[in-house]
Amino acid sequence: MKPFKKYNMSTDNQQNNKLFLVCPFCQMENFIVKHYGEVFFLTAPAVVFHFGNDELIVIKEFIARENIKEIYLVGETTCNFTKNVLDNTNLSGLPCETEIQKIKSFDDTPNTLTLKILNEQTYKLSEENIFGKEITSGTILFHTLQTVKNENKIIEIR
Repeated sequence: MKPFKKYNMSTDNQQNNKLFLVCPFCQMENFIVKHYGEVFFLTAPAVVFHFGNDELIVIKEFIARENIKEIYLVGETTCNFTKNVLDNTNLSGLPCETEIQKIKSFDDTPNTLTLKILNEQTYKLSEENIFGKEITSGTILFHTLQTVKNENKIIEIR
């Protein structure tokens, strides 16, 4: 997991900031900034996040300190991890590939598999000990986006 980055950084911490969860290999940062403006990013390969207790404490402190009110989970349909799992080629051995293989079916397309990944991760991130309490209380708004960067498409799933 890469450290938090903010693009087009301002010094105004009173604004309601957004945190985007993206795959670092999909290079989504500029695309998202173009559509959403100043935002923070947290990355994990294929947007498959595994938060340990220590990481979660740091993330929640960061969210509070930076006044983050919205979290966006972003799945890119052209993600190489998704493509490689679908084709069963060029697998790197990363844990995200194992997670994707568990939910993949024989008739999946990049679009349907990306949606499955987003649904699985939304479920996991919405658990009580991760962001569930914040989502339920309305402290955090959670969004799920499917993107097709080369077509300039963003589809809000939830």
